Amino acid sequence: MKYHGPSQRLPAAALALALSVATSISAQQPPASIRAVTHYTVKSERAGDMAAAIKEYNDVLKKARYRNSYTIWRSATGPANIARVDLHLKWSELDQPPAEDPQLKEYRTDLVRIAARINESFSAVRRVIEVVDQDLSLPRPEELPNLIAVARFELKPGKLEEVRGLAKEYYLPALKGAGSKSFTFAQTRFGGAREEIYITRGMDGGWASLDQPDPIAKAMGDEKYHAFSEKMMANVVSRDSNVYRLDKDLSYTAPK
Repeated sequence: MKYHGPSQRLPAAALALALSVATSISAQQPPASIRAVTHYTVKSERAGDMAAAIKEYNDVLKKARYRNSYTIWRSATGPANIARVDLHLKWSELDQPPAEDPQLKEYRTDLVRIAARINESFSAVRRVIEVVDQDLSLPRPEELPNLIAVARFELKPGKLEEVRGLAKEYYLPALKGAGSKSFTFAQTRFGGAREEIYITRGMDGGWASLDQPDPIAKAMGDEKYHAFSEKMMANVVSRDSNVYRLDKDLSYTAPK
């Protein structure tokens, strides 16, 4: 599986995290809810060349005024990898890989050459496509957080709607009460189990935010937070959490 550039179409693989940003959208359009997250395990000896090649690749996209943004995130915990996140408004957008995009036709030779360098930097690639539940998520902030905490929950069969109800009744109001700016609730659609959900929360204060009491628990109150936690975990088979840092230098923002 190769870098998601114009030279290849990426087949679905496995795993993911959850984050945000991609297809540029106007204020009149609905939020982009189809999220493709691709994890790349980078060869340690190729890390420098990989970063340089991605920057060169993005420079070509800027020259072409390519319309689709994406973000790159680096793992701060767990296995060392980078994750590319693309958002789409419609499933039909996945039918046209960049290799077939007329907007990039003039630049295809350069992009294929650069993508080959990037692909040589990876020892493994994994991809998942998930759907963001906009009813249980906060609006995407104009400025993304530099650090995010991503929790993956494997739910018991048939428990998704119950968990959605708990998030709507308990967690979302507490998020708003705590003044949180970045939060998404997403379910795996392809590349993983359908009983998987990903909860992504911005760490606005960085790691230092963990030195303070949890603002969500504070907003709920001890009794309500305890009740929420018990009900939530009764529906969960397993969970894990990791932290990712936004790499602005390797991300691509489409021109407005």
